[in-house]
Amino acid sequence: MRVLAIAAIVASLAVPAFIIASLTMPAFAAEDPNKAEQYKAAEEKRKEADEIEKAYKDAIKRTDRGQPAKKADPWGNMR
Repeated sequence: MRVLAIAAIVASLAVPAFIIASLTMPAFAAEDPNKAEQYKAAEEKRKEADEIEKAYKDAIKRTDRGQPAKKADPWGNMR
């Protein structure tokens, strides 16, 4: 009998708690327009940074990394 009484108390407390929680969910789901703009701005900055990084890597790949044909030795005639 005690188990049934405890179960009834838990149920009488849990049901209103679930109802209140379900009513507050739409309030959390509504997005703040200021935060949406900040998110878009941050997303645009990230995309721009990615484009700059890609352009940098492409420029590095295009440069000639080989050794020059003749090494420059400014003191070569003095030796």
